[in-house]
Amino acid sequence: MAKKEKRKRYVIDSSGEKYPFSKGVLVRSLTKTGLSINEAYNIADEVAAKFKGTITSEDLTNLVFKVLKNQYGKKIAEKYKQLVEEKEILVVEADGKTFVPFSRGILAGSIRSAGVDTQEAFEIAKRIADYLRRKGKFRIKRAELRDITVKFLKRKLGKEYAQRYLLWRQMKRLDKPVIILIGGATGVGKSKLAAELAGILEINRMASTDSIREVMRKMISKELVPSIHVSSYEAGDVVYKFGEMEKEQKILYGFLDQTEKVLTGVEAVINRAIKENISLIVEGIHLIPGVFDRLKEKAYVIHLILTTLDEEIHKSRFKSREKVSQRTSKKYLRNFKAIRLIQDYLYKTAAEKNIPIVENIDFDQTREKAIEIITEKMIREVGVKI
Repeated sequence: MAKKEKRKRYVIDSSGEKYPFSKGVLVRSLTKTGLSINEAYNIADEVAAKFKGTITSEDLTNLVFKVLKNQYGKKIAEKYKQLVEEKEILVVEADGKTFVPFSRGILAGSIRSAGVDTQEAFEIAKRIADYLRRKGKFRIKRAELRDITVKFLKRKLGKEYAQRYLLWRQMKRLDKPVIILIGGATGVGKSKLAAELAGILEINRMASTDSIREVMRKMISKELVPSIHVSSYEAGDVVYKFGEMEKEQKILYGFLDQTEKVLTGVEAVINRAIKENISLIVEGIHLIPGVFDRLKEKAYVIHLILTTLDEEIHKSRFKSREKVSQRTSKKYLRNFKAIRLIQDYLYKTAAEKNIPIVENIDFDQTREKAIEIITEKMIREVGVKI
């Protein structure tokens, strides 16, 4: 028996553009009237059954109105018509069949990847939305939306910001993953910066060297590898093989011994990301400058070191953390000199190896500086033309 041919339905909008009819888009509009998902799908199915071939957007609205009125009354039908008249902007995916609602918030988030502050990013997104409505572009291809955004950024902020935006829109098509490494001493703000960058740059995979160390503690006994079972600034006290030495030297040797062990796990996580071609952000004290330079053939590796040179600001961060976590400041402040000694080591090593150093005093400025460093290096390596 011959297979029944699936009906193809199309809608022609007021500009004359023809696009496939989407029950999903209609359902999304119907739920805004107060209908449940099941009710909306039932209406969409009934509407789809009442026409074939091509229908104008105006006739489609009238058809939906009629079906809604019969099923749920005039009030719901009028509410639907009002929503249609407001004309929701829909973004057409690459397949030409899938539509998603245009979101100023999502666009603003993408614009922030160029290093634009939050308020200005939302303002630019609003201007783009207003422009689309003025031009009657209620169905816009994602590539066209990207090109319009580039033009707005170039006009408003200059070519540099447009290049940065375009770079991160192209990230999924890169031949290698982006591996961002954020090193720095305890309490300088590494995890907060990593979380912010992950959201802004749309990098979904993150890792912490502290978390990797915690997993290793469960797998390797304290007797076998004592240094991973204490904090980085205490490792010198349990690494007995170094014998007698000055206290400062002992702190650094202990830290480096722990780092050597932890980096085995870190490298495994990075290699997995490279194998899957998935971008990754890793943060942690164990990320010594230059340690993963050998991976640059396999990934776009961007390393930066976060510091807080002002001792009072650094101390205050430990006290602030008490309010949002289970960690008290007493232990950190008791070992503050050791923490600062490790920071000095990381700072000097980064300077020697030309690894970017970001001073974290004002977090907003820190975030923008980090984005600038990352995007500028990526633009140099990838090349972005507009």
